Amino acid sequence: MNTVPSIKSATLAAAILCSQFSMPGSALAEAAIDQVIVRQQWPWSTDVKIEYRISGVTTPVDISVTAYNGTTPLDSSKISSALSGDCYGIAESGAGTIILDPVKAFGNEKVAIGDFRVELETVESAAAMSDVLYKIFCLTNNTCVNVRRADLLNGKYGTIETDFGNIGSEFRTSLDDVIIWTDVTNNPAYKTTHLVMRKVPAKNVDWKIGSSSSDGAKEWATHHYSETQHDVKLTQDYYIGVFEVTQNQYERICGSNPSLALYKGFPDSAYHPVSYVSYDDIRGGTSRVANGENINWPTNSYKHLVYGESLCGKMRTKFGIDFDIPTEAQWEFACRAGTTAPLYSGFASSSANVDPLAWYKGNVTIVTVSGVNYPYTHAVGAKKPNAFGLYDILGNVVECCLDWRTDDIDVNGTEDPLVDPEGPVAGSGGRMFRGGSVFYDWDSRCCRSADRSNPFGSSDTSARYYYGVRLVCPVGSTWED
Repeated sequence: MNTVPSIKSATLAAAILCSQFSMPGSALAEAAIDQVIVRQQWPWSTDVKIEYRISGVTTPVDISVTAYNGTTPLDSSKISSALSGDCYGIAESGAGTIILDPVKAFGNEKVAIGDFRVELETVESAAAMSDVLYKIFCLTNNTCVNVRRADLLNGKYGTIETDFGNIGSEFRTSLDDVIIWTDVTNNPAYKTTHLVMRKVPAKNVDWKIGSSSSDGAKEWATHHYSETQHDVKLTQDYYIGVFEVTQNQYERICGSNPSLALYKGFPDSAYHPVSYVSYDDIRGGTSRVANGENINWPTNSYKHLVYGESLCGKMRTKFGIDFDIPTEAQWEFACRAGTTAPLYSGFASSSANVDPLAWYKGNVTIVTVSGVNYPYTHAVGAKKPNAFGLYDILGNVVECCLDWRTDDIDVNGTEDPLVDPEGPVAGSGGRMFRGGSVFYDWDSRCCRSADRSNPFGSSDTSARYYYGVRLVCPVGSTWED
């Protein structure tokens, strides 16, 4: 019979061997750990609580934990994912606490650990521990909290996943640095009173936009456009919304909820993506004039100027940051998250493969009102994320991008690679949309990383009940012109 590991609390309560790793001649040699105590967290729990004191900290250090049964080392291959607490980026001397989940660390096979002991070591903290991977913007008091890598690894914000293969069976990505904040879906505030954004490390990465001929799904329907592959390089990292902007968030920011009345009537409508928004609502119309020039992204020096009463304008006023919507290249890079397959899971496009990732017309309820079929949207965050931790970037509502509608993203036909591509300098047929939606009649093929659409040749003033938005903002103070 399988049981959880057996741990003797009497042994755990004793003082435990600890040692310090030192680097001669470095500030790290001054950091020392002592007074280590290990005990069972609670009588009804198998979790182990490790308390320690650290002194002499002059530069940030990480705490490495090695576990033993007596003098025999226990398998440490999963121990890092089973730790939470004060493990990473320790910048000050003082007391620390680490929680170890032995079931997660050592498996749930029948294991008897008669003499459970740990050894703690200080190791120089990686510079990346201070990276701000997420930003949490409070929409009520206009403040922002930076979530560092160390915060996530220490469990400060709940559960995370560092193995994309654990998100879905055989999911795969080429990213070698996966940290997905999975607990973000469990806090209603992050879909209402706060807006959460994830850093996308895109700077100077060589990649291909579009789909290969083997995908067998490109240019397959009216109002869907060429997915010809091109080499691309983006010159800046950026943050992008973990979720599509929800009805409640939009209303808090703009003072109204333009979504179809039918979509406001769900018990959880506050968490559904806002819809029925146009480019003009999101960013402001291109017919406006500043100093005699049309404000028409990306034609002139006013390409980053947005109308103050638009969604982006109000967010810029609130936080003093250049919120915007992504270019097609920014959107697709964020969606792919290190994949080259049609789906960000690393799989080919099919209904069975799309179902875990997206809400689309094949897996949602459809209601007929006055002879019109309306597929239901769903609360954000219910499907599986990509390797950047982005939810609903495929399906639910289609997402508006900055680029004007064009058949080929390489409008000049000469660039290799395309550097920060922006599409045409002007147009009359509105913007490109990405990600597919619950509306599209053309089955699951619209829910692919490379799919490019402009439904019905919509103009910038057009709003439809499945048009939505996902925001981006720069890592620096402003976008590079």
